[in-house]
Amino acid sequence: MSQRNPLNERYTTEDKIGKTRKSAASAKPAAKRAATVRSAPQKSKKERRAEQRERERKADAKRYRAQQDLYNVPTEEYKRLRRTWWIVLVAAIACTVLSFALSTIAGLEAVSTAFLVVGYALILLALYIDFGKTRKLRKQYAAQVAGNKSKAARAEQKRARAEQRALEAEAKESPQDAEADKPQKKGPFSKLFKR
Repeated sequence: MSQRNPLNERYTTEDKIGKTRKSAASAKPAAKRAATVRSAPQKSKKERRAEQRERERKADAKRYRAQQDLYNVPTEEYKRLRRTWWIVLVAAIACTVLSFALSTIAGLEAVSTAFLVVGYALILLALYIDFGKTRKLRKQYAAQVAGNKSKAARAEQKRARAEQRALEAEAKESPQDAEADKPQKKGPFSKLFKR
């Protein structure tokens, strides 16, 4: 605080006669610049890596769900092809294992070789089913899903599904001829090789 008049009696004597009142501003603690601005503390390298991994994990999970949806085509033909694929694949593995088991027995090398050839042929058939037939259905379904993002397209899909359910319920209720109920005997791969 500055002295106003040096000849004033309160400044000339050694004893303090009165006291000056300090201003209210001097009673407040001095605030640092930008003291009210709060910023998040700097994250360590380990925390940043953990957050990056978590973001990547969530993105991978989202991509995985989308891929799963595309690989589960909701049509009867696709389900039939997948069942056929599994049957052929299991048969191929069984033939191959049987071939190796028979190769240890003396005198059955020709039978072992025959089973091995059949096993490899079944593996090739399984690859044809997977890469040829089911891949086409998956691509068609993926294109259909990609093209049907609008509300109108989804409403149309719901309406079509409702109609399909109604037709199936109607078919169950209506009486049919006894001969029509009996399925015709066909080979296990007749549907696979339609012409």
